[in-house]
Amino acid sequence: MLDVIARALSLVAIVGIGLGIKRLGWASRNDFGLFSRLVLGVTLPCALFTSFNDYHLEYALLGLTVLALVLNVAQQVVGYLIAARQGRRAQAFAVLNSGSYNIGAFATPYLAGFMGPHAMIYATLFDFGTAFSSAGIAYGWGMTLASEPGRHGWRDLVRTLAGSPIFVAYLLLLTMRLLDLRLPDPVITFTSIVGAANPFLAMLMIGIGLELNLHPSKYRAAARMLAVRYLFSIAGAVACWFLLPLPADARMVVVMLLFAPIASMMPVFTQRAGLDVELSALMNSVSIVVAIVVMPSLYLALHAA
Repeated sequence: MLDVIARALSLVAIVGIGLGIKRLGWASRNDFGLFSRLVLGVTLPCALFTSFNDYHLEYALLGLTVLALVLNVAQQVVGYLIAARQGRRAQAFAVLNSGSYNIGAFATPYLAGFMGPHAMIYATLFDFGTAFSSAGIAYGWGMTLASEPGRHGWRDLVRTLAGSPIFVAYLLLLTMRLLDLRLPDPVITFTSIVGAANPFLAMLMIGIGLELNLHPSKYRAAARMLAVRYLFSIAGAVACWFLLPLPADARMVVVMLLFAPIASMMPVFTQRAGLDVELSALMNSVSIVVAIVVMPSLYLALHAA
């Protein structure tokens, strides 16, 4: 138990280091993009290829991908319906900022930090469904609502997915596992060295990018949408823990993932749609703080149960 607490606090401490070096002027908020590209384009794919290389995929676990897709889309629909009286642009914002989880850059290294490499397998399968629903369905739906119908089509959707290194990595990983292919040992030696840096860089990146500018005009809207998000997360977590026909460690990962932060790409999508970027960034930052506290707390509670 003490080891788990120490691991969780160590990861939080790295976030604190990121905040500290930003305050000292060693890094700035503008450096977040560089760290994000390093994590999503280099260290995280290497960590995933290392973890997945010798993993025998159980086809029953592919249900985690379907589950993630269903949960994400369900939240998008809930956000869409709640914002129905506020017009199409409010519905577009709700769709973009309701159903998504920052699993690749946050939850995966966070889980691996105190649960071990096997947690990355479950998180990756869940993230594949999340990536398609957020970078795919939410993006296409949100852009359509925010602009004139027909302006954004399938070409934009395919271009967005194809331009995401982590989404491409997930496609390759899933294909390799389905075909029972593996990378040569020298390649895995390289990916293991690079991937080992992922937890530190990912947590440092979050600390550098973390902003909590609580403007009074934005606070109420953020609180209302986040309240709906976490009520959904609580209901989903209870249902998944007691109803999913999966091993306890897989159910534990799913429950924790339901409290992961909003995907970091959503403020970018919100900006592309010409919507309230400040509100989106505020919700994203608050969700990171909640995840830092809630995810290890859930692990400790479920681990002791």
